Parts: sequence; structure tokens; C-alpha cells
Amino acid sequence: MAAIGIQADFQPLAFNALIDKMDGTQDWEAVILGLGGAGIEPDGGRNVWSPDGHLHLFNQKAEVGQEPIEGRVVTDWERAIGQLYVQGGQELNDAKRKQIYAQAQRLVQEHIPLIFLVNPLSMSAVRNKIEGTKYSALGGALWNIHELKLSEE
Repeated sequence: MAAIGIQADFQPLAFNALIDKMDGTQDWEAVILGLGGAGIEPDGGRNVWSPDGHLHLFNQKAEVGQEPIEGRVVTDWERAIGQLYVQGGQELNDAKRKQIYAQAQRLVQEHIPLIFLVNPLSMSAVRNKIEGTKYSALGGALWNIHELKLSEE
């Protein structure tokens, strides 16, 4: 980072200490963090994209019992993304849901509140007794768990 004029002081922390620092003190400038566990369901990311979400890291609100953050302003595009996630989570029609989340993604791509780092390599293993495994970059080996069957052999 120094090559592009940025001073970075790397300070590795235990995960719980990192979360306490991020939430409890908000005494940090940048963090590299893996957000996962949502699978292929977009609504699993609502906590990140809602301005009131606990993981809305790029414009945090004060936690319960903390002083309000001076100068915190929720932008129109942040609010729109949060509202789109609510709409998407309530929509039962898959085609309409896809359109709603695509609109949210367009806003994210336009404003770039987070910089996503991606590892293009993934390794998964499933016992050979499991039938119907279809590997996916989005959901690993178990994204279609409702279709998997245990072989009789």
C-alpha cells in the first residue's frame, strides 16, 4: 500500500476482540473481514446493507447505550438499498425478487461502499454416499441440500 501512498499498520486481532472494537468503540479506520454464511439467499445480507443493520460497517450507527455518532448521515442510496432488501425479503415471486436484488446490486456497484476481495479457488469434499451433489461457487457443495440423497450402498 505504501507504493500508492497509503500508510497501513497491520494489527491482527482475535475475532471477538475485533468485533468488540468495531461495535463497542468504533475505534478503527479499515478492516479486512470475511462476511459469509448467507449462502445463495440474498436476504441473508440484509444486516450488512440495511443502514440500521448490525454489520452495516461502512456507515455504522451507534450501538444501544452509546452516544450518537456525530455527523452520521444516511445517504439516499444507502436507504434505497436497505428498502430494496426489505422488499426482496417479502417478495415470493422469484422473477420479481431477482429484479429487486439486481437493483440493489446496481446501487452497490455505483457507490462502492465495500471493496470485495474474492478467492477464486474453493475446495469442498462430500462423502461418496451422498447423491446429487452439484458444486457451486456461491453455495459450495451443499447449496442444493434439499435435493441430496443418501445412497443405499
